[in-house]
Amino acid sequence: MTTLDDIQIPVDMRASRLRGAERPTPPPAVDDVAQTLAEYTRLALSTGSRLEIDPVEFTADGEVWVPLWLHTEPPVAARATVRRDDVETVVYRRWVEAIPGETALTDDGRRWCDIWEANPTERLESYVLRAALARAFADVIGDRPDPGKPRTRAVAPVAAEPAEGEPAPRISHAAAAELEAAVAALPWEAAEVAAMPGPVPRPPAAHVPRLAAPETRGGVR
Repeated sequence: MTTLDDIQIPVDMRASRLRGAERPTPPPAVDDVAQTLAEYTRLALSTGSRLEIDPVEFTADGEVWVPLWLHTEPPVAARATVRRDDVETVVYRRWVEAIPGETALTDDGRRWCDIWEANPTERLESYVLRAALARAFADVIGDRPDPGKPRTRAVAPVAAEPAEGEPAPRISHAAAAELEAAVAALPWEAAEVAAMPGPVPRPPAAHVPRLAAPETRGGVR
C-alpha cells in the first residue's frame, strides 16, 4: 500500500521566468560613524606610535565624570583621553555643540539629530573620541568633515541685475561718496583733440571757363 509519505514531489529550484531570479538579501547598511572611527584608529596605528585610549566619560555638571551614563536625558558634555607615546591629549565636547543641526541628513534622508537623540551616549562618545584622535594624530588624519556635520562652503555672492522695468537698487550716500572718491583717484589723462583745419579758398584753375552774365535788352544786365 502506498502512503503519502512514500510519494516524493519533485521541486524545481531553478528560477522561473514568472517568479524572476532569486535576489540575494542586501547586506545591512554600514554605520558611517563607526566606519570613520575605525578609519581614524587605523591611521593612528599606521604611524607606529603607541596608542592608548581611556574610556570616554560623561558629566552633568562639569565636576563629576562617569564612564557610564544611566540617565534618560543626554549628558551635558563628554571628554576623551588619548595618549600617543605617553603624550596625553584630552578633548571636551558639549552635547548642544556636538549634535547635528536639523537640516543635516543621511544618504537615505534621515535626520542626524534624530539618530543622535535615539542613541545619545553612543553618538557623543564616538564624536568626542574621533575629535581626540584627530587632534593627537593630526599629521595622518588631518582636517576631515565629521559624519552628520557636513562642512559648510562659502558661496560667492552673485551680482543680480534688476529686472526689466524695475528701478535700480539705491545706494547710501556714504557708498556713493566712496565711489566718487575712487573714480576721482583714477589716473585720468586729458584727451588731446587736434583741431581740424577749415577749407582754404583757392582761385579757379586757368583752364576752367568763366561764365559771363547774359546781356539783357537796352544793354542793361
